[in-house]
Amino acid sequence: MPDRTIAPVCYPLTIPDLIAPQTEMMPCGTELAIYASDSQSLASVEMIFPFSGLETRKRQLERFTFKMLLEGTVLHTAKQLADAVSFLGATVEVLHTPDYESVQISCLGRVLPGVLAIWKEIWENSIFPEKEWKTIQETTRQQNAINLQKTSYLAGSLLKETLYTAKADYGYSFDTELLDSFSTDDFKACFSALKKTGPALLVMAGKISSDSIALWKEWLHGFSGIGSKALWSPDAFPEITGQAIWSEKADAQQASLRIGQWSIPKTHPDSPVWNLVLEIYGGYFGSRLMSNIREDKGWTYGVFSHRVGNLMKPYWLIGADIKGDVVKEALAEINKEAEILRNEPVSEEELDLVKNYMAGQFLSSIPHCFGLADRYKSLWIYGISLAQSTENLRRIQEAGPAEVQEIAAKYLWPEKSVAAISGIRQPV
Repeated sequence: MPDRTIAPVCYPLTIPDLIAPQTEMMPCGTELAIYASDSQSLASVEMIFPFSGLETRKRQLERFTFKMLLEGTVLHTAKQLADAVSFLGATVEVLHTPDYESVQISCLGRVLPGVLAIWKEIWENSIFPEKEWKTIQETTRQQNAINLQKTSYLAGSLLKETLYTAKADYGYSFDTELLDSFSTDDFKACFSALKKTGPALLVMAGKISSDSIALWKEWLHGFSGIGSKALWSPDAFPEITGQAIWSEKADAQQASLRIGQWSIPKTHPDSPVWNLVLEIYGGYFGSRLMSNIREDKGWTYGVFSHRVGNLMKPYWLIGADIKGDVVKEALAEINKEAEILRNEPVSEEELDLVKNYMAGQFLSSIPHCFGLADRYKSLWIYGISLAQSTENLRRIQEAGPAEVQEIAAKYLWPEKSVAAISGIRQPV
């Protein structure tokens, strides 16, 4: 009988090389990447349309233009389009991020040509109806009103507005005047220009036939160019000094902390080990912050640290929703755990645990062709090759306590960061 008092032996995971897709550069500049798998019955297509600048009005105009694409065409209403997509058992979604718009299509591989026909109608004949825009405006206002009751939203918005320029940068959260200033004529004019610009990346995965590929290539041949990606610049970061700022909410039962500071980009040589440091600090359930603030103190259900990878201006973040009367104490513990990581080497046992956890998270994200396609898209967005990704994973596995401590001492300084707090104001 095995001795149940002894934990089973833990063996380090082996990280495989990522499988490369079949790629082709289209005449318009779009990169077509394909992870075909006959063992799958499903197919997915994702199109990436990057933003090229930080001007808020332009970004939000493009955001709502894409959002309005599914609201009706010359031939069909929004409901008729939705019914046609549902009849094929498919989904068509438009997703917004700070750096790009994404259109995601999922369906059975055999109906992909039919879904493409619907998408082509949407792309070529959208009419941006006034009634649907009024509905989206009202829904957006109501969602903002709900968000303004949440301390987590208030703290996050305050942090972004402090790090960035709210009206011309990643700091934008919501602006009623800006929302009201848009008209359907604005969307039509915006899309008239966008229609000539194809996706910078189109990723296909799953049951993809040669006929489907040919049809999508034919669609891409109709574009004259693509949008350019935003670029990181080391000169784009104003100096941030350590400070605590408040968005007071007198009736709050809890307080929300969002602590942030500029970060190195994912292409930086220190990036892999910086990821490892943030994982040890607050990236998983057994992290230093979770063990202290949740397990030991019982002040929160969860606390985290990670990097927010905005292309032009990334930052790293600590977040927690805590009991309303322990804000000062929680900040002290957050700073204390960072100080320990900077001044004391991590034990080999803890380091091996976190490395194995990170390796497991990576492997669980690529169990099939769809996971590989999503991973490839993420790497492409940040300009990281498959070979560099493998090298980054190797760097994490080979990092020792001394290197972890060195990187922590270099970058992990929450006391020099902006601490945005929402809740009942108190001395900190």
